[in-house]
Amino acid sequence: MNIKFESQKEFHRVNFDGMVSLKFNDDSYDCCQVKNLSLTGMFVKGNFQQQVGDCLIKLFHREKCGNNSLQASGEIIWSNDEGVDLKFTTMSFENYILLQTTLINKAEQPATILRELPKDSPFEISSL
Repeated sequence: MNIKFESQKEFHRVNFDGMVSLKFNDDSYDCCQVKNLSLTGMFVKGNFQQQVGDCLIKLFHREKCGNNSLQASGEIIWSNDEGVDLKFTTMSFENYILLQTTLINKAEQPATILRELPKDSPFEISSL
């Protein structure tokens, strides 16, 4: 796994070979491929009709959709022909810890992720 830092991003992005399902008010997309993951969001590959809006995110750690491993609420920050960039807006404490652990385990240099962990969550912690 490679860590990619983009100057406009607040946190390092880790390449992630997982899948995600996204549910918007009127549309849903199942088993979409995640390109990268960070403490605040992810980039999902695909051609989406949905260009803006809030969604329910179900992230899976394997190449197949199965048992959910992480759930969160999020919103589309931007989109292009390759996919959408999602920002996490709400997540349970347990899922936040799972996200941190996933990033540390997938990073080439886990210390980089550890140094980035903020004192407070970068989004709302609730019971989803």
